[in-house]
Amino acid sequence: MENNFFLYSETENKVQIERFHICTWEFKTIESFVEFGCEINKESLAGNDNLKLNLSISWLKKECKVKDLYLQLYDTANSRFIFNDSVLATTSLDGGANRAGIIHNFEEREDLCILPVVLQFEPTNKLSIEIDLKSYNKQDNKPNVYFRFYIMPKGHYLSTRKLGINKSTIIYDTKINERRNIPIEQNAEFLNKKLCNIKSCFSFNILPNRFDMMFSDTSLKNVRTLEHSSFHQYLGKLIDIPKDELMVVFNKKDNLTAFTFFSIYTDERIGPAQFIYAILVNIICGILLFIPSYRKSFHPEMKFINVWGNLPVEIYTAIFLVCFTLVCFLWPTLKFYTKSLVQHVFYKN
Repeated sequence: MENNFFLYSETENKVQIERFHICTWEFKTIESFVEFGCEINKESLAGNDNLKLNLSISWLKKECKVKDLYLQLYDTANSRFIFNDSVLATTSLDGGANRAGIIHNFEEREDLCILPVVLQFEPTNKLSIEIDLKSYNKQDNKPNVYFRFYIMPKGHYLSTRKLGINKSTIIYDTKINERRNIPIEQNAEFLNKKLCNIKSCFSFNILPNRFDMMFSDTSLKNVRTLEHSSFHQYLGKLIDIPKDELMVVFNKKDNLTAFTFFSIYTDERIGPAQFIYAILVNIICGILLFIPSYRKSFHPEMKFINVWGNLPVEIYTAIFLVCFTLVCFLWPTLKFYTKSLVQHVFYKN
């Protein structure tokens, strides 16, 4: 699937983005979602009581689920994990109610103001992001501003999937602010828009760890196992995150007018499962080939409907073993998808 993202503002001057985070999540099921995080330079906010940004996404529809993650980042433990730095103190922008925003004071990095945003769908695959800066402007200490939210598409993966006989392939092709990828029908709309300047772009792909990386982007920084306990605390109330099944692939690029991240992963499917299927098919075919010759051994030839009551006990034993093996083999998969379906309905409601 095409992942073309355009971040732009309605103001005359370009908004300076210090860090832009994009984090895709994909699971064994078709369920997936993507997080967006944005740190805005404080100089871009001067003199504004409100700031409106727009995020254009090629696949965005009103059926998609969107949610602001301010409440998750308000938690100091989650912010310590996301920003990889200890939080020494937190200042409220509204006297302790913490609805208008907070300022985290970190041990090593500069202070950061976490603000809630209002997300609204607009025509032509666009999501508007509105930021209220009134409480922020009343502060003596005005650090950079950060917000984060996620979008959950309905019924499709974020990656391009290619299924083969012996392997599956996942392709991630993410583009941010590449003007040549603007849809022709939206060219006029983008003529007077100011694409945001992005200083550093961080791309995270979180996917099942059964996949092997076949091609990595030159910006690859590291690959690691998902920290389940930390992510569960961060997103556990919103998304069911499976344990010991996911890995994180991290890429980063700096100081470009547009960003592209491309990688390929494969999953070899020839293994014990395929051999078990082959054995089961061989047994079933053997039974089916035996029945015609068995019917003809009777004079007159036995009718097909009557043959099942006169088969040798060995055939019934083979049929029982086939059914038992299928149940044992498919039970974990059926259990997993049943659990995923129940949890999907639970989180959706």
